[in-house]
Amino acid sequence: MSPIRTANLSEQIAGHLGERIIRGDLSPGARLPEVELANELQVSTNSLREAFRILEKRHLVEILARRGARVSDITESQVQDLYDFLFLLLGQLAARAASTWQPGELDDLVTVLPVLERFHREGDIARAHQAVFDFLPLALRFARNHYLAESIRDLLPQLQRYSFIALTEETTEFDVSLGIFQRLLVNVMGRNAEAAAADIREYGENQCRIVLRAVAKRRAAA
Repeated sequence: MSPIRTANLSEQIAGHLGERIIRGDLSPGARLPEVELANELQVSTNSLREAFRILEKRHLVEILARRGARVSDITESQVQDLYDFLFLLLGQLAARAASTWQPGELDDLVTVLPVLERFHREGDIARAHQAVFDFLPLALRFARNHYLAESIRDLLPQLQRYSFIALTEETTEFDVSLGIFQRLLVNVMGRNAEAAAADIREYGENQCRIVLRAVAKRRAAA
């Protein structure tokens, strides 16, 4: 493959490896050998180690003393913990968006919904999945709180990983999610904070059930 060359090299390495982890190209528990990866990406081991630390903060990689880095496992308890905690935060974010949005701040949300609807009609689940996670960091402006925004940002890659499992496990999951997003837009625009938070919780609970079924199925097949 062509070498990675950017100003922020470690971030770019982390993005590249994170995408492979999210898509399942690097399996849970897989070792990430420094020398081989550094040669493959044509980067220094120092840059690679910094990328591992970035991925560790994003909960995609575990760094083990004297054993190096490996892809984080996926267990039922980890899945349940993430959805329980993150969707409390995302519910707060949705409620704050509904309560505090100013003219022009909802333009991105209004624009992304037709894109998701088009991908749904075309059956392009992968692009729909990516569109949601391209939008979510932009929605963090509604947090109005540095710690809330940072906590959500650090957990989004793991959510993206689990969400990809849900979409590939049950393609009807996107049908349900799209309906929830449509209601969410109505409730945020209508400044109905309680309903917007409930929409987000419903989305998380539905997706969590699908991911838990997938993880249990994979464990049984192992």
